[in-house]
Amino acid sequence: MEEHHYRTHLFFSAPRASTQYNDGSERCGPVIGGGIGLDPEPPQPLVTREPSVSLLRWEKPVTSERRRTEPVSLATLERDCFVIPAHALDRFLPDGVPLPVPPPTPEKGITTKSGQNSLSILEVADPKLCILAHLMSPLEPIEPILESPLAKPLIRQRTAAIELLSDVAHANTAVGGMLLANMEKNAEFPFISYYVINTTQTDPLLFYNNMRSASLSKFDPKTIRYSAAHTLDLYSEVAMICRPPFNDLAGGPKKSHTATTGFIISVYKVFEGDDGERFERNWLYWTGARMLYRHLPHSVGMRKIALHKSVAAHGDKMYLLVCECANLLDDLSGAAMLITALRARLCGYTGLYRPIQTF
Repeated sequence: MEEHHYRTHLFFSAPRASTQYNDGSERCGPVIGGGIGLDPEPPQPLVTREPSVSLLRWEKPVTSERRRTEPVSLATLERDCFVIPAHALDRFLPDGVPLPVPPPTPEKGITTKSGQNSLSILEVADPKLCILAHLMSPLEPIEPILESPLAKPLIRQRTAAIELLSDVAHANTAVGGMLLANMEKNAEFPFISYYVINTTQTDPLLFYNNMRSASLSKFDPKTIRYSAAHTLDLYSEVAMICRPPFNDLAGGPKKSHTATTGFIISVYKVFEGDDGERFERNWLYWTGARMLYRHLPHSVGMRKIALHKSVAAHGDKMYLLVCECANLLDDLSGAAMLITALRARLCGYTGLYRPIQTF
């Protein structure tokens, strides 16, 4: 794992003129807006009878308190923002979004101001996290002829997955973890285990090897008489779209969960060498993140959309798009309509998930 000490937060204000998806509440526009610009100029009168002021323009009102144009901390931020690690900025800053102009240096005497559409930027400490995702396919009997019609392999798989998550929680080798269950019938991945690892405390490669051995032991076909495909991979969080209020970036998943929290997860896989810079700078489009951000109903309470990329040096590359919604279980119908549109692109796999076990 490379050493990187800063994450870059790019803040943007969404245009409020569009009301196509505004149902009376405030909505966010496309992910291309600019930061807070200059105050608008006052209107120009044709005639003024006050001889002590200019005949061409009214004086701007004097305000004692200047508007704060730069974010100070995440706690005081009230705008949506990109969160992109500094080392991934060149590859995952969305194509067409300009970087803000660096501040002028006093020794050079540069007094030019950045444009109105530039973004504000804030650097915070890198939490140094790594993600391990365990994708499980449905259990299939080794001897279908001898299988009882009363057998419930899905319940058996769920029990084993919960036991595996509990073992990791007791070992205290991960910052947090959760077991996600698909809410649809005949899903390609009925269960997904998601672990957050602090790289300063746990070696990600050692954690991966231990998880692989524990999974093979827990789901041993000779013991449970069922087989399934298990895909384990390490991921780095390369880009996020976050919405305030912001939680601790280094905290576990359990800190941000409520009784109605749900997830929209998309899985993508590309051949080795196809993960080029142009491909990754357009991640908002081919992952469906732009569609989720713009068209998800406000009632689902979208919190963040995170893109994960596998850290494997060789072989095919996998991407995970994880969209966390605070009230997804309260408005499943609104999200399900958007899921249908995402699947119509015939790109990757997308499913609706809810957490059934967290730590």
